[in-house]
Amino acid sequence: MKKKKKINNNPQKEKEEKKIEIEKFSAFYNKFIANGKLIQKTATFLDFTRISYVKGKDLKQFFEENFEEIQKEILSITKMNIGKEPNEESLKKFYEINHQKQIIKGLKRIPGDKAKYPKKLLPITKEEDKKLEFSENAFYIFDIKTEKTNKPIIYLVLLIILILFIVLFPIWPLNVKLGVLYFLLACMIFLLVFLILIIVVAIIGVLIGYDILILPNLDEPKMSWKDKLFNPFIIINKREDECGVIIIRIILIIFLIALGVCGYFYPRIPKACYNFIKDMLFSLFDYGKNKIEEIHYHRNAVTVHDRNQYIEDFDGI
Repeated sequence: MKKKKKINNNPQKEKEEKKIEIEKFSAFYNKFIANGKLIQKTATFLDFTRISYVKGKDLKQFFEENFEEIQKEILSITKMNIGKEPNEESLKKFYEINHQKQIIKGLKRIPGDKAKYPKKLLPITKEEDKKLEFSENAFYIFDIKTEKTNKPIIYLVLLIILILFIVLFPIWPLNVKLGVLYFLLACMIFLLVFLILIIVVAIIGVLIGYDILILPNLDEPKMSWKDKLFNPFIIINKREDECGVIIIRIILIIFLIALGVCGYFYPRIPKACYNFIKDMLFSLFDYGKNKIEEIHYHRNAVTVHDRNQYIEDFDGI
């Protein structure tokens, strides 16, 4: 006797469960895409559709670097365990689960295209799709619901407002123009002091045998710009220098101590440096202020033909 096939009595429930599952996967992968941990490149699919894809090598690196989070999320969504550590077997299970759930789909390059990240991709055949084999040289697309955001529109509006402000600068009130100048001067002083602080701390760290880097964190290219600037705020790594470098460090420390002693007994030298920097900044500010006032008053200048006189400031009328 032939066995009767099981009939699904509640297809609507299965459809809802699949929808919820895809939403969970989408939220999970969107988090990594947003913070730059999952690198995506753009390409043209079938010559008319723009898509975002992941190269197999980058997908493997993403899997190895975020294995614990991926393991917990896959287990919570599908109740399947992909393994205890990131290896070839766990990567294969991870790919198979995503492929079976139709989250990850394979793509291939155009024959003859040898670019590292191709600008055009083609779909794979059904036979290739059934193999369920992961390759570092292959290309994959995540079939997930991307989070909709209004950020591009907000950025566009802010850009238009900024352009209008710049274009309308000649008709700004004088107080607003000078306020912008004060603000730019304050920003310049802050950045200058902060840059000096970073350099001084880095030099002191090298002298005592440590690499000390205060933000930005430029060593992590895959991080988002917020994480590059503020996460972490400071990085400290111990140096492993050779004997010759240690001797040079000791000589530099002695030189800096001697320089500090000279500055203490001859305070005119550091005071002169401070006054020079201060005078340079104030001269720069005065120059900018005079230029702004000159342009402002020149715009508002009116020649009265009947009296043949020149009224300089016409704002109060």
